[in-house]
Amino acid sequence: MHNAPNVFDVMKTGANIWRLGFETNNVIFLRMMGMAGVWNTPFDENWRMVAEKPHEFIKSGRNGVLAAMAGKPATQVVDASLRPLNRATSANRKRLSKRGPRKIG
Repeated sequence: MHNAPNVFDVMKTGANIWRLGFETNNVIFLRMMGMAGVWNTPFDENWRMVAEKPHEFIKSGRNGVLAAMAGKPATQVVDASLRPLNRATSANRKRLSKRGPRKIG
């Protein structure tokens, strides 16, 4: 079985999954704080969070299918699927974190 992943591949994939969950949680928190008026978010943030999802999920699915069709091991298929999602959540977290708390008054 030449496509069997080794333990390091599994650990890397697990870390990528963990990173996605962690950054997604941060983005959700920052957006909710923006909706509550506590965090400084752009005026179009609510629109953006809905509009970006179809594009990223299409990229994710495409990458996973292409990796699977190329005969890649399961860890590489999952990593390929996660790549666009991790990139998007990381960019959102960085963008929203920089804005800081909302100035009141």
